[in-house]
Amino acid sequence: MTDTLTHHELTAEWVDDQKGRAIMLTQQVDNYDAPAEVLMHPWQLRAVCERFGIIASDPQAAKTIATLTRRLLVLRDRIDRLNDYLLNHSDHKHADLTYELTYSTATAEIAAEFCAELVADDGQAAPPASRPAQAELL
Repeated sequence: MTDTLTHHELTAEWVDDQKGRAIMLTQQVDNYDAPAEVLMHPWQLRAVCERFGIIASDPQAAKTIATLTRRLLVLRDRIDRLNDYLLNHSDHKHADLTYELTYSTATAEIAAEFCAELVADDGQAAPPASRPAQAELL
């Protein structure tokens, strides 16, 4: 992990001062004036980010988000399993299940879209659901 972050003309870096580790924010104003610098304790930076809604400060909200993420991923997997069964193991070649197959495929696609940006409990991006092509229905 690097101790310096540069974004456009702002540089943030870890420094050691008399009271311990801190974050030095340096903003280049122009080529004539000295850069503006602010020394912040990490907790001060976190408090500012929480205050302005950049990061969530409510631990209950984080737990709720984790719970809903887990539930949506399980629901998506169950929908995919049902869709896979209907496509590959049902008797749709002898019975007219066109409506059911179309509906299950569309529902599986919606579930995949709802979960597209979710992160699983292990911190990894949720894997995209695999889905047979619609052409296999016919």
